[in-house]
Amino acid sequence: MAWISLKTQNLPALALVIIAQVSVAYALSNPEFNWSSIEVFSPDTVIVTLIMLAAALFSSLLPASVKHQLVYLRLKNALPGHRFLQLAEHDQRIDLLRLKQKVMPLMQLNMTEEQQNRVWYQHIYHPYQNTPLVKDAHKAFLLWRDSVVMSLFTGLLLAVGVNTVPAVAEVFSQMSFLVSALFVLATGCAAYHNGKRMVTNAVVLWLLKPGVCYKSSH
Repeated sequence: MAWISLKTQNLPALALVIIAQVSVAYALSNPEFNWSSIEVFSPDTVIVTLIMLAAALFSSLLPASVKHQLVYLRLKNALPGHRFLQLAEHDQRIDLLRLKQKVMPLMQLNMTEEQQNRVWYQHIYHPYQNTPLVKDAHKAFLLWRDSVVMSLFTGLLLAVGVNTVPAVAEVFSQMSFLVSALFVLATGCAAYHNGKRMVTNAVVLWLLKPGVCYKSSH
């Protein structure tokens, strides 16, 4: 069976994010809108295929580092892996004393955020990246992170379209972009929490298998 990346697996869901925003914006702009008409967006239609292609394009327009900055509102060391020790303190599943004892052979507890992320990625995340607990959280993080970008571009297109394209202005109101703004907030919140959950899930699994990190560090 061919390997399919998590981002590619997320494309149908990203297409639904676009469809949902445009449908809600249109419905709010046109009170007579019939929701049964969205059947045209069934998965096997050409329209959905084109929307999936648009989703793939829009989600690739910004580098991952910028997407992470948008989600975590940090210009530097945005990923939660840069702060995995601090995040562990707020996860009741994690024995902090045991975590510190296991981490100390790999790094000092007061190491920089860059070093924290390096240790987390190489010794904690990498051995468990394909386990359901980590993979599911990672997939959800990528979905909602890319949905933030999709929502930003959708809102921008709506805002520009209603002011410059008469055909668009006829079917969408001036405030239609606010629907996308709400999606940015909602998907950004979902990405924020799923990214943190991915980090702590990996830590939980790492602590359950004491020998893994020492084997990978030699």
